[in-house]
Amino acid sequence: MQQTRREFLALFSRTAGCFVATASVNALVGCSIPRSGASAYGFPQGVASADPQPDAVVLWTRVVPEAPDAEESVALRLQLARDEEFSEVVLEDTFTAERELDYTVRCFVDGLEPARTWYYRFIDPDDGTSRTGRTRTAPAPDADATLTAGLCSCQHYEEGLFSAYRRLVLDDAEAPADRKIDLVIHTGDYIYEGNERRQTDADGQPIEIVNRDGSPRRVPDVPEAVTLDDYRELYRTYLSDPDLQEARAMFPFVHTWDDHELFNDYWQSFHPSGPMQRRKVDANQAWFEYIPAALSFAQAGPTGTNPARDFIPGEVEDMEPADFDDDYLSHEPNNLAAIGTLAIHRTLRWGRMVELIVVDGRSYRGPRGLDNAILGSATVAYTNAPLPAQLIEVQNAGRTANGGNPPETVELNGEELTNTRRDAPRSSLLGAAQKAWLKESLTASDARWKAICNDVPLLRFGFDMSFREHGNLDDLWWTDSWDGYPVERRELMSFVRDNSLSNVVSLTGDRHAHFAGLVYDDFDGDAPTPAVPEFAGTAISAGPRLKNQVAFSGGDPEVDRLIVFDGRDVGIEGAVLPALNAWLLFGHEAAATLSATGDTDAARGAANPAVNPHLSYADTDALGYTVVRFTTERAEAEFVTIEQPDRDYGDAGPPVRRRVRFSVPVWEPGDAPTLVAGGSEGEPPLMGFKV
Repeated sequence: MQQTRREFLALFSRTAGCFVATASVNALVGCSIPRSGASAYGFPQGVASADPQPDAVVLWTRVVPEAPDAEESVALRLQLARDEEFSEVVLEDTFTAERELDYTVRCFVDGLEPARTWYYRFIDPDDGTSRTGRTRTAPAPDADATLTAGLCSCQHYEEGLFSAYRRLVLDDAEAPADRKIDLVIHTGDYIYEGNERRQTDADGQPIEIVNRDGSPRRVPDVPEAVTLDDYRELYRTYLSDPDLQEARAMFPFVHTWDDHELFNDYWQSFHPSGPMQRRKVDANQAWFEYIPAALSFAQAGPTGTNPARDFIPGEVEDMEPADFDDDYLSHEPNNLAAIGTLAIHRTLRWGRMVELIVVDGRSYRGPRGLDNAILGSATVAYTNAPLPAQLIEVQNAGRTANGGNPPETVELNGEELTNTRRDAPRSSLLGAAQKAWLKESLTASDARWKAICNDVPLLRFGFDMSFREHGNLDDLWWTDSWDGYPVERRELMSFVRDNSLSNVVSLTGDRHAHFAGLVYDDFDGDAPTPAVPEFAGTAISAGPRLKNQVAFSGGDPEVDRLIVFDGRDVGIEGAVLPALNAWLLFGHEAAATLSATGDTDAARGAANPAVNPHLSYADTDALGYTVVRFTTERAEAEFVTIEQPDRDYGDAGPPVRRRVRFSVPVWEPGDAPTLVAGGSEGEPPLMGFKV
């Protein structure tokens, strides 16, 4: 099997920059010793590792020659050792960094011992060396080892420093041995294709953020990524951040992507503003070059198959979507070729404890359940207010709505509008093939926990709009996530219920806020039952949900007061305070009372218990990360909220505003999961707890 895998990877090495090497059982002798003198080469993006297996891991770097326009390739030596001093080197091998791949290299190293720490470095032709990286192999398949993982997402370079990673590294250094981080799960929006976004102060003025070296935190040459060179420049710039480099050097990462690795709110290779097959290919290539992952070399997993595949170049033209199947996948040849250049959905096993199921929520999805034509614009991405869940349901179901008899019209604000999806297929977020693979992975895995690594939340976020004439208690606003695909969400959660699957957890990000809650089998059913718990972590630096949501309201004062208020007007500290937590957890009357009075007791007295009963925690003014831990008894999450990363806190890292803990005890097949609050430290989120 190992030989077959190496032979398979060799097929990609010429075009994809992949290499394979096998470690020695015994320490090697006569290994290279790098020197500390000047070198004509550098490693400006540091080093990284990814996708640990019991006997293997992926190692990555990018080297830059002094004259990159002159050198077609650079020979690098990779050393891997059992100790940080490299006195026990078990691998030394030479690989070539090619200019056509932006001098990036990734090496799949196998033959390693399970459950141990390894150290690695790259040596350039002048005997200069990269920084030393540290990584870890997964435990043996039959080991009952706990898993502690960082959960990160949404890092916008121009909106803030990546100092959350500094806090993550510092916290890990102080953690006891049995709680140190084994790996970091990044659920997407690693880069943002559009720049020129700024954090603002309490008066709405842009904050000029400065890097540690004194340079302005800008990407001036790429206002919006369009070409391969643009996407590469974004990755190079993002990876210049010292705190992100530190985290990548300290922990192996497990990555999926969301939309901003290509373009906001895209699906397959399309967007309402036009087709983008060529951009999809370029974005896929840049992701593959800069984000290490074991794709062709991923483990077969519980299904016995591996759907992930390394990048293969493709020549495509931008063509409009056409020839849809029943799950809204366009079989237009250029679309299939573009999304087929790279496949990233895969599984990773952590002993007998956890099966990480990493999904791709972008490449195979159809359009969300809200046709932009209804809003009178081909490019509207967001509505100014939440819309009826029933409208989203009908649009998402397409021609399958109402038992295959879809209505000719839909109602919006009391007006009958043409149902523009009446003849369209039901829209899927995963696509038929990936959905079948996910179901089989869930049922076939014998791991204690099955963790679905989602790029967008499964949780439903209802907005109480009952104060409006045509509003409802559970109108929906964030339809680019699973709220825009309710038919498939119900199908998956009913599958979990009907197959009595227990100990399935969703891990996600995307919302730029911390959330904990339970995903129901059918949110609109007569007796909704919890199917899986979800821990949704906030952004590393992309604007907090609170500020973003105000920008979407279109200046509607009735809606704005349910999102944010000025505490100075009601005698409490803080110019920009969240009413959004209260709106999501307790309803519009609670949020309006909080905005008007600042009195949390009065606001809780106005709470409506029917509002989002499945949500337990909301922190919509948060940036930071989450640490999740899986044990035999429970899955735990610690949500960490840091101070706004608009200035450099140096080696001490950013102060922590709060730590909030929730857990989910194991549950038996046929039972339902429960979410347990585990306490908090620091300043609590304003009305951010259900109890």
